[in-house]
Amino acid sequence: MSTDRLSLPVLDVLDMGIALAGVQLTRYPVPVYHVFYRIRLHNAGECSVRLKGRKWFLQDNTGDSRIIEAAHVFNQDPILTPGAVFSYSGSQEFSRPPVHMELRFFGEDQWGAPFISPALIFPRRCFKAPRL
Repeated sequence: MSTDRLSLPVLDVLDMGIALAGVQLTRYPVPVYHVFYRIRLHNAGECSVRLKGRKWFLQDNTGDSRIIEAAHVFNQDPILTPGAVFSYSGSQEFSRPPVHMELRFFGEDQWGAPFISPALIFPRRCFKAPRL
């Protein structure tokens, strides 16, 4: 489901948090920066929601950016009833030091209405990595 052509309403029921984030630098054969994270999603709303995908906006220290959309949330379409929590871990890879990451989720509410979440913006401290 591409969100580029859709103007989805923002539904702000997910209390989103980053439980863990950090950068690991792999030097060989070329430098690669891996940002590892653990995301926690809590449905703080009064209706159930089904998450059907995610959309990343990533930027490195040269200003290069990329957008990644993916169906599902780690091969799942989790349903979060009011009060439910869903968490998962993952990583993003950069060829230059990362400076910005933001994440949005898209899905539908219990009545089938589509939505996109507000952006979860990773704090700058998440991108501190060892120097080459």
